Amino acid sequence: MPKITPGNRLYLYRLLSRSLGIGRQTLMPRVEEALAEDGLVPADLGCETMRELCEQLSEFVKLTVFKKGYVYATVLANEEYDRALERLSSASEKKPAAGGKPWKRAKGKLVKPVKPRHIEPKVEPEPEPAPEPELEAAPEQESTETPGEKDREAATVDAPGALPGAEAGADPAAEPATGATGQEGVSPDAAPEVSPDAAPEPAVAAPAEREPEHVPPITFTITYVPEPEPEAPAPAEPEGRGAAAPATTAAVAARAQSDLPQDFHADVRCSSEQLSVLYQVLPDDVDPMATLEEDFRVARSTGALEGTRSNVTFALRYLQADGVTPVRVTLRRSARAVAGKRWALTEVDAGAPDEVGLEGLGVADPSGPWAAFLRPGEASDPERDFAQTVSLGSRDEALERLASLARPEAWGEGNRILGDYLVMTFARVRAEGALCVSPDGATARFDTGLVTADGEPISADLARGTGDIPWQLEGFRAGEAVRPVAYVASLAQMTLDPSLPAPSFSSLDEVRRNPRVATAAYDPIADEVRLLVPSDGRALALRVTADGYEPAATLELADAYACARVLSSDQPAWLREAIG
Repeated sequence: MPKITPGNRLYLYRLLSRSLGIGRQTLMPRVEEALAEDGLVPADLGCETMRELCEQLSEFVKLTVFKKGYVYATVLANEEYDRALERLSSASEKKPAAGGKPWKRAKGKLVKPVKPRHIEPKVEPEPEPAPEPELEAAPEQESTETPGEKDREAATVDAPGALPGAEAGADPAAEPATGATGQEGVSPDAAPEVSPDAAPEPAVAAPAEREPEHVPPITFTITYVPEPEPEAPAPAEPEGRGAAAPATTAAVAARAQSDLPQDFHADVRCSSEQLSVLYQVLPDDVDPMATLEEDFRVARSTGALEGTRSNVTFALRYLQADGVTPVRVTLRRSARAVAGKRWALTEVDAGAPDEVGLEGLGVADPSGPWAAFLRPGEASDPERDFAQTVSLGSRDEALERLASLARPEAWGEGNRILGDYLVMTFARVRAEGALCVSPDGATARFDTGLVTADGEPISADLARGTGDIPWQLEGFRAGEAVRPVAYVASLAQMTLDPSLPAPSFSSLDEVRRNPRVATAAYDPIADEVRLLVPSDGRALALRVTADGYEPAATLELADAYACARVLSSDQPAWLREAIG
């Protein structure tokens, strides 16, 4: 039975948040390694497995189980525990005044982190028969009376009647002493001789007394079992909201971000030393402060921050001189605010400035399936635009909730296709002005284009954000229809029109004989629909113009499927094979 005190919970929160970081998905073996590095095992807290322990810490640990059986744990920020740790740190900094009065103490109890007692190694030796051989000395005690008798006979010459008296008093430990001293009051040496005989008796009973020594830790933890009960309502609060929701609702528990800067310019101190590093490596026409603010907003919105509650690291869009490693920035929170700002820019990892050319560092290429639609020099990125408009909190959690509510479908590893689908759908929603905002502007909804297994439409619920990101994703619901978006403007975008001129491609004859080989796909860069046809193991995107079809881009099959899935789940075989 799990036995976790409030102090243990606070200790484990501090340990896991520091070793694993806040908001990072970590495989279960790595979580167990973090516990083992601190000298603990799940059995110390009454749990058989690490997964069972994480389930008991649901107020700050979220488990995610993927289809292949991989279990990931994510440490979520807990405001109550963060405040408790801050109070302890501030209390340790305060020193009592020289003439302070000892009876004046701070009001209220402070829960302190208490490391669980590691008792597993001590419990294991209990069944060892080390004391048991000594217990066999009990029958030897009867036989050892003969050596005792020899000692007594050697020291004092007693009548044989004294021996039965000693044997009769061998069972009660006190009787041999009184019997010996009472009957043999003549020889004072008998008293010290009897005490050595009595000494082995407690020595034989010692193993029996050592066994109860393991009981106090058990009774100690049992007395603390009622204490976690007041804590139960705290983690139940987010669960309560999910329980109150209907079955056709998938609420997304937003990761607590109150400790993070909500406005980089207003909440973070940037020293001239760190800014000078960015000025040296970034292009001349780039504003380092604007880059920091925008990239931090994207990282906070998508949950891409790494580190602990006091140190946060995130990547910028620029790559170091090697063209692979991103520039990384570290923020650190101080116990006291300086000029009203508790966070400071403490480190910029941009590589060696001497290796950077005059043009400055380059921007990482967009990695989305729409990258092939970008023209040279075009910097549009639908994913960044979505992240700066809607905060998902935990991207993996949001996609998992949406996938569980929607009709079962192959979304790729880690719901990669579903993530791209959501980004491109929202781009179309904004382009058509289909975001339904409430009259007071506090909430908004949009149609995701997905349906449940029963065919009910699924919409996304948004709430007004408190920081520099306008909206916060609250969850998904089914059954209440919202204005859907439209994509196709002409039949020529859905199938190859034989009356229109078309460029030559490898499957032209096949597409003309079987029109369903071609399929429509969404181009979020141009906000238009393209016609996809197979061509030499890839997908050729055709643009419909007044003069006929023109090549727009060539996509890999996996990217082509993601763009085509925005319009329909019914895709030709040559595209379905791309995702297995």
